[in-house]
Amino acid sequence: MNWITVVVALGVVDLAACGNALSPHFLAWMKENYKPEEVAAFVRDDLITGSFGGGVLTQEPKDRPTILVHGLNNEAGSLWKIVRDFGTLGFTRTYLFATTWGRGVEKMNLNVAMSCGHVRHIRRFIEAVLKYTGAPQVNIIGYSMGSPIARKAILGGKCVDDPNVELGPSIQSKVHTYISVAGANQGSHLCMLPFFDICNMNTGLMCGSKFLNDINWFKNYESTYKSFNIASTADFVVGYLACGKKASEFAGAHEYKVDGMNHEQTEFDTAAIQFNMLRESTAGQSKSRPIAKTAQEKTKKGEVSDSKKRDLRHSPPKKPIAPKQSPQKKSAPKKSFQKRALAKKASPPKKASPVKKMVPAKKDSAKREALKKKNQKKNAKKDKKKPARS
Repeated sequence: MNWITVVVALGVVDLAACGNALSPHFLAWMKENYKPEEVAAFVRDDLITGSFGGGVLTQEPKDRPTILVHGLNNEAGSLWKIVRDFGTLGFTRTYLFATTWGRGVEKMNLNVAMSCGHVRHIRRFIEAVLKYTGAPQVNIIGYSMGSPIARKAILGGKCVDDPNVELGPSIQSKVHTYISVAGANQGSHLCMLPFFDICNMNTGLMCGSKFLNDINWFKNYESTYKSFNIASTADFVVGYLACGKKASEFAGAHEYKVDGMNHEQTEFDTAAIQFNMLRESTAGQSKSRPIAKTAQEKTKKGEVSDSKKRDLRHSPPKKPIAPKQSPQKKSAPKKSFQKRALAKKASPPKKASPVKKMVPAKKDSAKREALKKKNQKKNAKKDKKKPARS
Protein backbone atom coordinates (compact mmCIF):
# COMPACT_ATOMS: atom_id res chain seq x y z
CA MET A 1 0.00 0.00 0.00
CA ASN A 2 1.60 3.32 -1.09
CA TRP A 3 0.99 6.82 0.32
CA ILE A 4 -1.64 7.66 -2.34
CA THR A 5 -3.69 4.63 -1.28
CA VAL A 6 -3.41 5.70 2.35
CA VAL A 7 -4.67 9.22 1.59
CA VAL A 8 -7.65 7.87 -0.35
CA ALA A 9 -8.40 5.39 2.44
CA LEU A 10 -8.44 8.15 5.05
CA GLY A 11 -10.82 10.21 2.95
CA VAL A 12 -13.20 7.35 2.22
CA VAL A 13 -13.42 5.95 5.73
CA ASP A 14 -13.75 9.43 7.28
CA LEU A 15 -10.96 9.03 9.80
CA ALA A 16 -11.92 10.41 13.20
CA ALA A 17 -8.45 10.25 14.73
CA CYS A 18 -5.01 9.24 13.58
CA GLY A 19 -4.66 5.47 13.64
CA ASN A 20 -8.34 4.48 13.52
CA ALA A 21 -11.62 5.36 11.88
CA LEU A 22 -13.94 4.23 14.64
CA SER A 23 -16.87 6.49 15.33
CA PRO A 24 -16.65 8.40 18.65
CA HIS A 25 -19.87 6.66 19.65
CA PHE A 26 -18.39 3.17 19.19
CA LEU A 27 -15.10 4.15 20.80
CA ALA A 28 -16.85 5.57 23.86
CA TRP A 29 -18.92 2.39 24.16
CA MET A 30 -15.74 0.28 24.02
CA LYS A 31 -14.11 2.27 26.80
CA GLU A 32 -17.17 1.73 28.99
CA ASN A 33 -17.35 -2.02 28.41
CA TYR A 34 -13.75 -3.19 27.97
CA LYS A 35 -10.42 -2.84 29.68
CA PRO A 36 -7.93 -0.29 28.27
CA GLU A 37 -5.67 -3.01 26.84
CA GLU A 38 -8.64 -4.66 25.11
CA VAL A 39 -9.73 -1.34 23.61
CA ALA A 40 -6.19 -0.72 22.37
CA ALA A 41 -6.16 -4.16 20.72
CA PHE A 42 -9.42 -3.41 18.88
CA VAL A 43 -8.51 0.15 17.88
CA ARG A 44 -4.86 -0.42 16.79
CA ASP A 45 -3.72 3.19 16.87
CA ASP A 46 -0.21 1.96 16.06
CA LEU A 47 -1.26 1.48 12.43
CA ILE A 48 -2.36 3.81 9.64
CA THR A 49 -6.01 2.74 9.80
CA GLY A 50 -6.24 -0.03 12.35
CA SER A 51 -10.04 -0.13 12.67
CA PHE A 52 -13.30 1.45 11.57
CA GLY A 53 -17.05 1.22 12.09
CA GLY A 54 -19.94 2.26 14.27
CA GLY A 55 -21.96 5.41 14.69
CA VAL A 56 -25.41 6.69 15.60
CA LEU A 57 -28.18 5.46 13.31
CA THR A 58 -30.42 8.20 11.95
CA GLN A 59 -32.91 5.77 10.40
CA GLU A 60 -33.74 2.09 10.43
CA PRO A 61 -31.06 0.33 8.33
CA LYS A 62 -31.79 -2.13 5.56
CA ASP A 63 -28.68 -4.14 6.31
CA ARG A 64 -27.20 -6.22 9.07
CA PRO A 65 -23.94 -5.27 10.80
CA THR A 66 -21.15 -6.66 8.62
CA ILE A 67 -17.64 -7.47 9.82
CA LEU A 68 -14.77 -7.47 7.33
CA VAL A 69 -11.71 -9.62 8.11
CA HIS A 70 -8.67 -8.59 6.04
CA GLY A 71 -5.99 -10.86 4.63
CA LEU A 72 -2.24 -11.36 5.00
CA ASN A 73 0.02 -8.27 5.20
CA ASN A 74 -3.01 -5.95 5.29
CA GLU A 75 -4.96 -3.97 7.87
CA ALA A 76 -8.50 -2.66 8.32
CA GLY A 77 -7.75 0.38 6.15
CA SER A 78 -6.76 -1.89 3.25
CA LEU A 79 -10.48 -2.50 2.72
CA TRP A 80 -11.21 1.15 1.86
CA LYS A 81 -12.43 0.27 -1.65
CA ILE A 82 -14.99 -2.15 -0.23
CA VAL A 83 -16.24 0.55 2.16
CA ARG A 84 -16.45 3.08 -0.66
CA ASP A 85 -18.27 0.79 -3.09
CA PHE A 86 -20.66 -0.52 -0.44
CA GLY A 87 -21.55 3.05 0.49
CA THR A 88 -22.14 3.95 -3.17
CA LEU A 89 -24.45 0.95 -3.55
CA GLY A 90 -26.50 2.07 -0.56
CA PHE A 91 -25.11 0.00 2.30
CA THR A 92 -25.33 1.59 5.75
CA ARG A 93 -21.73 2.67 6.38
CA THR A 94 -22.09 2.72 10.14
CA TYR A 95 -22.82 -1.00 9.89
CA LEU A 96 -19.42 -1.84 8.38
CA PHE A 97 -16.83 -2.90 10.98
CA ALA A 98 -13.20 -4.01 10.88
CA THR A 99 -10.20 -4.41 13.15
CA THR A 100 -6.64 -5.49 12.38
CA TRP A 101 -5.12 -8.84 13.22
CA GLY A 102 -1.37 -9.15 12.74
CA ARG A 103 1.21 -6.42 12.21
CA GLY A 104 -0.58 -4.46 9.52
CA VAL A 105 0.61 -3.51 6.04
CA GLU A 106 3.93 -5.10 5.10
CA LYS A 107 5.53 -5.75 1.74
CA MET A 108 6.21 -9.45 2.13
CA ASN A 109 6.16 -10.97 5.57
CA LEU A 110 5.99 -14.76 5.30
CA ASN A 111 6.48 -15.38 9.01
CA VAL A 112 2.78 -15.03 9.77
CA ALA A 113 0.60 -17.96 10.80
CA MET A 114 -3.04 -18.46 11.79
CA SER A 115 -2.19 -18.37 15.46
CA CYS A 116 -4.53 -18.62 18.41
CA GLY A 117 -3.99 -14.93 19.19
CA HIS A 118 -5.30 -13.84 15.78
CA VAL A 119 -8.34 -16.11 16.00
CA ARG A 120 -9.23 -14.94 19.52
CA HIS A 121 -8.87 -11.31 18.46
CA ILE A 122 -11.37 -11.69 15.60
CA ARG A 123 -13.81 -13.68 17.73
CA ARG A 124 -13.79 -11.04 20.47
CA PHE A 125 -14.37 -8.32 17.90
CA ILE A 126 -17.37 -10.22 16.49
CA GLU A 127 -18.81 -10.49 20.00
CA ALA A 128 -18.16 -6.78 20.59
CA VAL A 129 -20.04 -5.77 17.43
CA LEU A 130 -22.98 -7.98 18.41
CA LYS A 131 -23.17 -6.33 21.83
CA TYR A 132 -22.70 -2.81 20.49
CA THR A 133 -25.34 -3.01 17.76
CA GLY A 134 -27.77 -5.19 19.70
CA ALA A 135 -28.33 -7.16 16.50
CA PRO A 136 -29.27 -10.83 16.80
CA GLN A 137 -27.00 -11.68 13.87
CA VAL A 138 -24.15 -10.24 11.80
CA ASN A 139 -22.64 -10.90 8.39
CA ILE A 140 -18.95 -11.76 8.05
CA ILE A 141 -16.70 -11.41 4.99
CA GLY A 142 -13.26 -13.03 5.13
CA TYR A 143 -10.56 -12.06 2.64
CA SER A 144 -7.63 -14.31 1.66
CA MET A 145 -5.97 -15.64 4.84
CA GLY A 146 -8.63 -13.82 6.84
CA SER A 147 -11.20 -16.37 5.68
CA PRO A 148 -9.80 -19.43 7.50
CA ILE A 149 -9.13 -17.24 10.56
CA ALA A 150 -12.73 -15.98 10.56
CA ARG A 151 -14.08 -19.51 10.06
CA LYS A 152 -12.14 -20.76 13.09
CA ALA A 153 -13.43 -17.81 15.11
CA ILE A 154 -16.99 -18.87 14.23
CA LEU A 155 -16.31 -22.57 14.82
CA GLY A 156 -14.81 -22.11 18.27
CA GLY A 157 -13.40 -25.01 20.24
CA LYS A 158 -9.79 -25.34 21.30
CA CYS A 159 -6.95 -23.44 19.68
CA VAL A 160 -4.91 -25.55 17.30
CA ASP A 161 -1.52 -24.31 18.49
CA ASP A 162 -2.54 -24.11 22.17
CA PRO A 163 -5.09 -26.78 23.23
CA ASN A 164 -5.21 -25.22 26.71
CA VAL A 165 -7.00 -22.18 25.28
CA GLU A 166 -10.73 -22.65 24.78
CA LEU A 167 -12.35 -20.23 22.33
CA GLY A 168 -15.85 -21.19 23.40
CA PRO A 169 -18.79 -22.81 21.63
CA SER A 170 -19.71 -22.21 18.02
CA ILE A 171 -21.31 -18.84 17.27
CA GLN A 172 -22.94 -20.01 14.04
CA SER A 173 -26.35 -18.90 15.33
CA LYS A 174 -25.01 -15.32 15.46
CA VAL A 175 -23.88 -15.30 11.82
CA HIS A 176 -26.47 -14.90 9.09
CA THR A 177 -24.35 -14.80 5.91
CA TYR A 178 -20.69 -15.67 5.44
CA ILE A 179 -18.65 -14.74 2.35
CA SER A 180 -15.15 -15.95 1.55
CA VAL A 181 -13.32 -13.75 -0.98
CA ALA A 182 -10.19 -15.31 -2.51
CA GLY A 183 -10.01 -17.32 0.70
CA ALA A 184 -7.24 -19.81 1.40
CA ASN A 185 -9.72 -22.29 2.85
CA GLN A 186 -7.88 -25.38 1.59
CA GLY A 187 -4.40 -23.86 1.54
CA SER A 188 -2.27 -22.01 -1.00
CA HIS A 189 -0.68 -23.37 -4.15
CA LEU A 190 2.47 -21.41 -3.22
CA CYS A 191 2.97 -23.58 -0.12
CA MET A 192 4.59 -26.48 -1.94
CA LEU A 193 7.05 -27.04 0.93
CA PRO A 194 6.59 -26.33 4.67
CA PHE A 195 8.89 -23.29 4.69
CA PHE A 196 8.34 -20.15 6.77
CA ASP A 197 5.52 -19.73 9.28
CA ILE A 198 2.92 -19.14 6.60
CA CYS A 199 3.43 -22.66 5.22
CA ASN A 200 4.01 -24.59 8.43
CA MET A 201 2.20 -27.88 9.01
CA ASN A 202 0.54 -26.74 12.23
CA THR A 203 -1.06 -23.31 11.71
CA GLY A 204 0.03 -22.56 8.16
CA LEU A 205 -1.46 -22.76 4.67
CA MET A 206 0.39 -25.96 3.78
CA CYS A 207 -1.91 -28.64 2.38
CA GLY A 208 -3.23 -30.79 5.19
CA SER A 209 -1.98 -28.56 8.00
CA LYS A 210 -3.50 -29.18 11.41
CA PHE A 211 -5.34 -25.85 11.31
CA LEU A 212 -6.89 -26.48 7.87
CA ASN A 213 -7.90 -30.01 8.84
CA ASP A 214 -9.58 -28.60 11.94
CA ILE A 215 -11.73 -26.01 10.16
CA ASN A 216 -12.57 -28.32 7.23
CA TRP A 217 -13.48 -31.36 9.32
CA PHE A 218 -16.76 -29.77 10.40
CA LYS A 219 -19.36 -28.88 7.77
CA ASN A 220 -21.84 -26.03 7.26
CA TYR A 221 -21.08 -24.13 10.46
CA GLU A 222 -20.17 -20.72 9.01
CA SER A 223 -23.69 -19.26 8.82
CA THR A 224 -27.37 -19.91 9.36
CA TYR A 225 -28.61 -18.59 6.00
CA LYS A 226 -25.99 -19.04 3.27
CA SER A 227 -22.25 -19.14 2.75
CA PHE A 228 -20.58 -17.92 -0.44
CA ASN A 229 -17.18 -18.39 -2.01
CA ILE A 230 -15.78 -15.92 -4.54
CA ALA A 231 -12.74 -17.32 -6.38
CA SER A 232 -10.81 -16.43 -9.52
CA THR A 233 -9.18 -18.73 -12.05
CA ALA A 234 -6.30 -16.21 -12.36
CA ASP A 235 -5.49 -15.95 -8.64
CA PHE A 236 -1.70 -16.28 -8.42
CA VAL A 237 -1.42 -16.13 -4.60
CA VAL A 238 -3.96 -18.59 -3.22
CA GLY A 239 -4.52 -20.21 -6.60
CA TYR A 240 -7.75 -21.54 -8.03
CA LEU A 241 -6.56 -25.12 -7.53
CA ALA A 242 -4.42 -26.25 -4.61
CA CYS A 243 -3.93 -29.47 -2.67
CA GLY A 244 -5.76 -31.43 -5.37
CA LYS A 245 -8.96 -29.40 -4.99
CA LYS A 246 -10.31 -25.88 -5.35
CA ALA A 247 -8.27 -23.73 -2.99
CA SER A 248 -11.14 -21.50 -1.83
CA GLU A 249 -13.93 -24.05 -1.56
CA PHE A 250 -15.46 -25.27 1.68
CA ALA A 251 -18.44 -27.47 2.43
CA GLY A 252 -21.83 -25.84 1.92
CA ALA A 253 -20.53 -22.71 0.17
CA HIS A 254 -22.06 -21.45 -3.08
CA GLU A 255 -19.18 -20.73 -5.46
CA TYR A 256 -19.05 -17.59 -7.59
CA LYS A 257 -16.20 -17.99 -10.08
CA VAL A 258 -14.61 -14.99 -11.77
CA ASP A 259 -12.14 -15.14 -14.64
CA GLY A 260 -9.07 -13.02 -15.33
CA MET A 261 -8.81 -11.35 -11.91
CA ASN A 262 -5.63 -11.62 -9.88
CA HIS A 263 -5.65 -12.07 -6.11
CA GLU A 264 -5.97 -8.40 -5.12
CA GLN A 265 -8.54 -7.67 -7.81
CA THR A 266 -10.65 -10.56 -6.57
CA GLU A 267 -10.48 -9.16 -3.04
CA PHE A 268 -11.09 -5.46 -3.68
CA ASP A 269 -12.84 -5.20 -7.08
CA THR A 270 -15.76 -7.55 -6.41
CA ALA A 271 -17.62 -5.32 -3.94
CA ALA A 272 -20.76 -5.31 -6.11
CA ILE A 273 -20.86 -9.12 -6.07
CA GLN A 274 -20.36 -9.19 -2.30
CA PHE A 275 -23.04 -6.52 -1.83
CA ASN A 276 -25.59 -8.48 -3.89
CA MET A 277 -24.89 -11.60 -1.84
CA LEU A 278 -25.66 -9.71 1.36
CA ARG A 279 -28.74 -8.05 -0.08
CA GLU A 280 -30.04 -11.42 -1.28
CA SER A 281 -30.25 -12.49 2.34
CA THR A 282 -32.07 -9.36 3.52
CA ALA A 283 -34.46 -8.92 0.57
CA GLY A 284 -34.40 -5.18 1.22
CA GLN A 285 -35.81 -5.49 4.74
CA SER A 286 -34.10 -4.97 8.04
CA LYS A 287 -33.60 -8.15 10.03
CA SER A 288 -31.36 -6.65 12.71
CA ARG A 289 -33.33 -4.34 14.98
CA PRO A 290 -37.12 -3.98 14.61
CA ILE A 291 -38.65 -0.51 14.87
CA ALA A 292 -40.27 0.02 18.27
CA LYS A 293 -43.38 1.72 16.86
CA THR A 294 -44.11 -1.16 14.53
CA ALA A 295 -43.79 -3.64 17.39
CA GLN A 296 -46.17 -1.60 19.55
CA GLU A 297 -48.72 -1.30 16.76
CA LYS A 298 -48.66 -5.07 16.24
CA THR A 299 -49.22 -5.60 19.95
CA LYS A 300 -52.22 -3.25 19.95
CA LYS A 301 -53.75 -5.04 16.97
CA GLY A 302 -53.33 -8.35 18.77
CA GLU A 303 -50.83 -9.75 16.27
CA VAL A 304 -48.08 -12.05 17.42
CA SER A 305 -44.62 -10.52 17.11
CA ASP A 306 -41.86 -12.18 15.07
CA SER A 307 -39.90 -13.10 18.19
CA LYS A 308 -42.94 -14.78 19.72
CA LYS A 309 -43.56 -16.61 16.45
CA ARG A 310 -40.00 -17.93 16.58
CA ASP A 311 -40.52 -19.04 20.18
CA LEU A 312 -43.77 -20.78 19.30
CA ARG A 313 -42.12 -22.42 16.33
CA HIS A 314 -39.42 -23.97 18.47
CA SER A 315 -41.65 -24.85 21.44
CA PRO A 316 -42.99 -28.42 21.61
CA PRO A 317 -46.55 -28.79 20.29
CA LYS A 318 -49.27 -29.01 22.91
CA LYS A 319 -51.02 -32.34 23.26
CA PRO A 320 -54.74 -32.21 22.34
CA ILE A 321 -57.03 -32.51 25.37
CA ALA A 322 -59.38 -35.46 24.97
CA PRO A 323 -63.09 -34.74 25.78
CA LYS A 324 -64.32 -36.12 29.08
CA GLN A 325 -66.51 -39.21 28.72
CA SER A 326 -69.22 -40.29 31.15
CA PRO A 327 -68.41 -43.52 32.95
CA GLN A 328 -70.13 -46.55 31.45
CA LYS A 329 -71.08 -49.80 33.18
CA LYS A 330 -68.81 -52.58 32.28
CA SER A 331 -70.75 -55.44 30.70
CA ALA A 332 -69.55 -58.99 31.02
CA PRO A 333 -67.88 -60.15 27.87
CA LYS A 334 -69.99 -62.52 25.81
CA LYS A 335 -68.62 -65.98 25.45
CA SER A 336 -68.28 -66.95 21.87
CA PHE A 337 -68.54 -70.62 21.04
CA GLN A 338 -66.73 -71.73 18.00
CA LYS A 339 -67.49 -75.09 16.43
CA ARG A 340 -64.43 -77.06 15.86
CA ALA A 341 -64.42 -78.63 12.46
CA LEU A 342 -63.77 -82.36 12.63
CA ALA A 343 -60.73 -83.28 10.73
CA LYS A 344 -61.53 -85.76 7.97
CA LYS A 345 -59.38 -88.82 7.67
CA ALA A 346 -57.19 -88.54 4.73
CA SER A 347 -57.95 -91.25 2.13
CA PRO A 348 -54.98 -93.24 0.85
CA PRO A 349 -53.68 -92.01 -2.45
CA LYS A 350 -54.93 -93.91 -5.50
CA LYS A 351 -52.45 -95.99 -7.41
CA ALA A 352 -51.67 -94.51 -10.71
CA SER A 353 -52.69 -96.76 -13.63
CA PRO A 354 -49.87 -97.79 -15.94
CA VAL A 355 -49.58 -95.64 -18.94
CA LYS A 356 -50.21 -97.52 -22.17
CA LYS A 357 -47.74 -96.97 -24.88
CA MET A 358 -49.30 -95.46 -27.91
CA VAL A 359 -48.32 -97.18 -31.17
CA PRO A 360 -48.32 -95.03 -34.21
CA ALA A 361 -51.26 -95.70 -36.57
CA LYS A 362 -49.08 -96.27 -39.65
CA LYS A 363 -47.17 -99.18 -38.04
CA ASP A 364 -50.45 -100.97 -37.01
CA SER A 365 -51.89 -100.87 -40.53
CA ALA A 366 -48.66 -102.23 -42.01
CA LYS A 367 -48.69 -105.23 -39.64
CA ARG A 368 -52.30 -105.97 -40.44
CA GLU A 369 -51.61 -106.01 -44.16
CA ALA A 370 -48.69 -108.37 -43.66
CA LEU A 371 -50.84 -110.79 -41.59
CA LYS A 372 -53.58 -110.73 -44.24
CA LYS A 373 -51.11 -111.68 -46.96
CA LYS A 374 -49.74 -114.56 -44.86
CA ASN A 375 -53.23 -115.91 -44.21
CA GLN A 376 -54.13 -115.65 -47.90
CA LYS A 377 -51.03 -117.64 -48.89
CA LYS A 378 -51.80 -120.37 -46.32
CA ASN A 379 -55.40 -120.65 -47.52
CA ALA A 380 -54.25 -120.88 -51.14
CA LYS A 381 -51.93 -123.83 -50.32
CA LYS A 382 -54.71 -125.64 -48.47
CA ASP A 383 -57.07 -125.23 -51.41
CA LYS A 384 -54.53 -126.83 -53.77
CA LYS A 385 -54.11 -129.89 -51.56
CA LYS A 386 -57.88 -130.55 -51.21
CA PRO A 387 -59.46 -132.75 -54.00
CA ALA A 388 -62.06 -131.09 -56.08
CA ARG A 389 -65.67 -132.25 -55.50
CA SER A 390 -67.63 -133.55 -58.42
